[in-house]
Amino acid sequence: MQIDSDGVILCGGQGKRMGGKEKGLLLLKGKPLFVYAAEKLAPRVKTLWISANRFLDEYAKYGWPVIKDCVEKLGPLGGIYSVLLNIQSPLLFVLPCDCPFFEVGWETVLLEKLLSSSASVAYISDGQKEQFLFALFKKSALPQLEEYLLSGQRRVEGFYRKVAALKVDWTEASQRFFNINTLEAFEEANKMFDWMEKS
Repeated sequence: MQIDSDGVILCGGQGKRMGGKEKGLLLLKGKPLFVYAAEKLAPRVKTLWISANRFLDEYAKYGWPVIKDCVEKLGPLGGIYSVLLNIQSPLLFVLPCDCPFFEVGWETVLLEKLLSSSASVAYISDGQKEQFLFALFKKSALPQLEEYLLSGQRRVEGFYRKVAALKVDWTEASQRFFNINTLEAFEEANKMFDWMEKS
């Protein structure tokens, strides 16, 4: 049975580790970093949202709806919360803006695992690291997320523990989850690009 789902690319960080630069809009081989994730997820969801708090007009130029956090300074969970408030679909796929090399397929695995469990959230573990922002949320997680944020808590891992989120192993290509968190990592990604795209 086909189940409607939306997706979100999280671009809402303040860029502190990137020298203040807007990470999602940094050009990797001529394309904004967030677009790599957006183009992979968009065909697999009903509506793709871009969660951003700066340069909203720049993000909007690429055609996907842009949504700003309804409450500031809540971190990634704030972006997820804001999108969950606005979607009609029962499911929301979550992706970070800074992992351009991931392979599609993770979303199918999460969907199958989550729908066959009683959990409200599932996320990927690549065998080396927990990829908390490669995740699938049921809209039904919204009340628990709201309660968690209202209590003053912000950590993604803490929320996942609270709701007993389902960890899903996806170890086939852990290097594909290379995360660009610093300008140094961005330069490394530029060097890795041709090899990763061909492999």
